Amino acid sequence: MAEHLLTRTGRLWAWTTQHFPPPSPPYAGPTGKDFVPFGIGYVELGDVKVEARLTEVDPPALRTGMEMELTLIPLRTDDDGNEVVTFAFQPAEAK
Repeated sequence: MAEHLLTRTGRLWAWTTQHFPPPSPPYAGPTGKDFVPFGIGYVELGDVKVEARLTEVDPPALRTGMEMELTLIPLRTDDDGNEVVTFAFQPAEAK
């Protein structure tokens, strides 16, 4: 294994909407009535494709090849009341 630095921007390759909580672990976000569907997709970062959350949930609002940018979004609140964040990609036009 070797470290490979990735760019913060890329192009959307494929996507869908996650309508149910993923298995836990590793998923540590909201479940039950607190679960909110989220976008998930593959983003091309140069010669690498990464699977990641998307900030956009509406599939028709996305298009193949659109420019995406890495951002941080709230995931949940831990038992001590601290906000836990995760990374996601947002359409670059959303800035």
